Amino acid sequence: MIKMILADDEPVITRGIRKLIDWEQLGIQIIGEYEDGKSALASILRDQPEIALLDISMPGMSGVDIIRECHGLQCRTNIIFISGFQEFEYAKAALEYGAADYLLKPVIREELMKAVEKCIARLEGDRKVTDRSSVNYKGKIEFPEETAGRDMAYLPLIVYPVFSNKENEQIRHLIQFSLLSFLEEYFEEHKDGIVFQKENRIVVVLQKNKWKNVSEELERLKEGTENAAGYQMLLICGDEICSMQEIPEMFRKCVEQEGYLFFADQMKYSVINLQETPFPGRAEVQDLEYAKKMITDGILGHDKDAIREGLERCKQVVCRLSKGRKEDALFYYCTALQSLEEILSGKGVKLPLPQNRELLEKGRNCESFSEMEKLYADMLYEAYDSLSESATRNDKKEVNKALEYIELHYAENLSLNILANEVHMNPYYFSSFFKKSTGKNFKDYVNQVRLKHAVELLLNTDQKVYEIAMEVGFGDARAFNDAFQKAYGETPTGYRKNLKNF
Repeated sequence: MIKMILADDEPVITRGIRKLIDWEQLGIQIIGEYEDGKSALASILRDQPEIALLDISMPGMSGVDIIRECHGLQCRTNIIFISGFQEFEYAKAALEYGAADYLLKPVIREELMKAVEKCIARLEGDRKVTDRSSVNYKGKIEFPEETAGRDMAYLPLIVYPVFSNKENEQIRHLIQFSLLSFLEEYFEEHKDGIVFQKENRIVVVLQKNKWKNVSEELERLKEGTENAAGYQMLLICGDEICSMQEIPEMFRKCVEQEGYLFFADQMKYSVINLQETPFPGRAEVQDLEYAKKMITDGILGHDKDAIREGLERCKQVVCRLSKGRKEDALFYYCTALQSLEEILSGKGVKLPLPQNRELLEKGRNCESFSEMEKLYADMLYEAYDSLSESATRNDKKEVNKALEYIELHYAENLSLNILANEVHMNPYYFSSFFKKSTGKNFKDYVNQVRLKHAVELLLNTDQKVYEIAMEVGFGDARAFNDAFQKAYGETPTGYRKNLKNF
């Protein structure tokens, strides 16, 4: 039996995990449950369980502290972390120390099964077994006399059809069969490779020596398979090998990269290798922060183009940061939306987004990155439209209130912040709202009201120009003079004189 421990400071979590899976049927025995990090580490060192399922945040020691200790002591326990949104970056850091996987709360049975199966595969991988008798090779590699005795080079790869969520298992099986049949005929004709199935995956091994330009030949192979099956193909290529005995290990490495299938519809090139990322270019978490700022500014400024540009930037950054992991893309999108909601709330804007659990569940059901990206973009646009509709209903009332306040207080030191506070709006939002409602920015409108009252005083009183300037709210006669001349084309004195003569 494989020994496993559970550790979480919330006993309800460990009880739930016990019930989530029939552990005994998997050959796993839970030998201990702990509520703090120090007790969990003591058990790992004392009992040496093969698997430890740990909360990333626990009293005593965090999950990251535990894996650091285990890493330093060369402990062979496979660690799976459970984390929340706010702990995501800590979970990512823990992977650098060799964590097997991490799961997001609430824990989903299918995700837990995948993580545990990965640990079991790791344990079995310590005993490398090559069972060539179970593989049915099709195709042929011929060795002409001129190459006999020379070093041979092979390129193993896995061919994946990129399915959508429309095909059922029967259709997918038929497409796989059609693809395999095409490749068998292809290599019977070209005699430069073999094809076989392993663990329901289509594996191709090419004789690299026969190819002058590897990239061109791979592209030709990809186009042939796409035409035959009628589906986009993703080719994951292993490293060049010199012996067929190296195929099982290279197969395992290619399988580890198949998470990129989820991102295939975003790739410029559908042939990837183990040494390069299909999404070149640097990406940091700060880039995601910049994308969020673009979206926030777009929402506050009622600028859909800015929101669209921010979402496009967000998409590119998430593709790079996720490194072929759907769960990472899910984390980044959910945390981004949650963060947007918090930022806007701090600015006095309530963005009506779904709850975290709903964000997760819907994201996990996506079959491709495009579907996930569209899902969260639609959620954001829907929330924004709802916000805009709500704002539109109150616009007339709020703008009338603002205009009345200006009419009553134009002679005072009236600032944007004062008026925004009066109508209970965020100043940044109010500035955009005011211009959209009146067609003028705040300062120009206030000056227009002040000048209107100044004209009445010029015509109906003998007050001096500087006295009128102060009375209507201008700080000094020069500012009044400049604003008046800009609006009426002449100075206040000239205006008064011309009207009286008329």
